[in-house]
Amino acid sequence: MEAFLISVGLVSLAEIGDKTQIATAGLAIRFENLPLVVAGSTLGMMLVNAPAVLLGEATAKHLPLKSIRMAAAAAFAATGLWMLLAA
Repeated sequence: MEAFLISVGLVSLAEIGDKTQIATAGLAIRFENLPLVVAGSTLGMMLVNAPAVLLGEATAKHLPLKSIRMAAAAAFAATGLWMLLAA
């Protein structure tokens, strides 16, 4: 249960104001059926994110966590550097 609550909290915080929320708000206005729009948006996000979660779990079983963290840190640093240089 702790993993679920932390995941919900962190993803909710990270996703504040992104294009998915804007699209969901637009759909809620257009269709005027909030429960169905929320259900559809939630299902859509689950369908998109489930493969990433499953791939991450499979990767974590075969690679040391330290290597995964180092690769993620290098990817974030490279992306940040690229964005700074491109600006």
